[in-house]
Amino acid sequence: MNKFSTWLWRTAFWLRYKVGYGLKVYGRDNFPMEGPVIVVPNHLSNNDPPICGYALPRHVHFMAKQELFVNPISRFFCTWLGAFPLNRGAIDKVAIRHALGLLKDNKVLGIFAEGNRQKNGKLGRFHDGAASIALRTGIGITPVAIIGSHNMKKNQVACIIGKQVPVSKAKPTPEAIKEVNDRVKGEIQRMIDSYHENRIEETLWK
Repeated sequence: MNKFSTWLWRTAFWLRYKVGYGLKVYGRDNFPMEGPVIVVPNHLSNNDPPICGYALPRHVHFMAKQELFVNPISRFFCTWLGAFPLNRGAIDKVAIRHALGLLKDNKVLGIFAEGNRQKNGKLGRFHDGAASIALRTGIGITPVAIIGSHNMKKNQVACIIGKQVPVSKAKPTPEAIKEVNDRVKGEIQRMIDSYHENRIEETLWK
C-alpha cells in the first residue's frame, strides 16, 4: 500500500474514532516495529478492525470472513485495507498459505481468535487458527484488548496493546494450541480488567 493510501485511511479512522469517540490507545510502545507479527485482538463489533488500524503503528492484514467479500463495495474496502477472505466453515488452506506468506514477508497478520463478535463484551472461546500458525512458525502473538466498541459511547472506547506472548516453534497439537490460547486470552482479560479497575499498566499514547 502506498503512503498516500495509508495516510488517507489512517486519517479517516482518526477522525471517526479519536475525534468522534475519544478513543484512548495504550501500550503502543509494546508493538514490534520490525519482523513478522501475529496480532490477536478480542472481537466485539465491526469497529474493531479500523480501531486496530488506527491504534497499531504498522499495517495489519486481517483474516476476514469470506461473506465480507461478496458485496463489491465491502470487497473493495477490505481488499484495499489488506484483509483477505477466510472460509470459516472448513479448513481454508488458501487463507492459511496467504497468512504464512505474509509472515514470511515480515508483515503483520491479524486474527480474531474468537471468530465471531462477542456482543456482550465478554471474551468468547478461542479457535485454533492463531495459535496453530504461531506454533508452526515460532512467531509470538501480540495480544490486543478492545474495550467499548460494541456500544461506542463517547470517551468509553479504548485499545490496549500488550507485550508479545512468546511462542516456541512446535507441532500444533490440541494441548499446545490450548496452552497458547490460554496465555493469550489470559493476557487480554488482564488488560480488560485493568481498564475497568483503573489500574492500566500500559503507557497512554494519545
